[in-house]
Amino acid sequence: MKKEETCGCACGGSHRTLRSQSDAVMAICVLALASDGKLDKRELSRIDTMVAMNPLFDRVKSAREYAACVAEAVEGKGRAEVIAEAASLLSARLSETAYAWAAQIALADGKVLPGEHKFLSDIRKALKVHGVLAGKINAVAAILNRSK
Repeated sequence: MKKEETCGCACGGSHRTLRSQSDAVMAICVLALASDGKLDKRELSRIDTMVAMNPLFDRVKSAREYAACVAEAVEGKGRAEVIAEAASLLSARLSETAYAWAAQIALADGKVLPGEHKFLSDIRKALKVHGVLAGKINAVAAILNRSK
């Protein structure tokens, strides 16, 4: 019998579906990384910060390995399918958390490009985050990402 390979992160092994609320939040953030078509080191830094700050990720040993594991789990699926899968795992409160971290990632470079704006709009609707709250989250994310 072949032993299942593990990814070295807190998930304990490779998988092809999202299994937990932490997987779902990370999947939303992985999509946020890709939403503008380029990868910025500041966006990756936000993943590290999220894992370090949020108790949802207390068992994660390596933020980058965990993000890579979750990215592998959703590879080949369409964006809408991943968002729906993640949304089905999240409570209303953690849906707001996922949106807030995605906004942080989208705003990491100080601007929101059209692809990122569309992505944030799509996940706001799918995660059922109220528009007024999303606006407040976006404003705070912009404030936290100021450099001048």
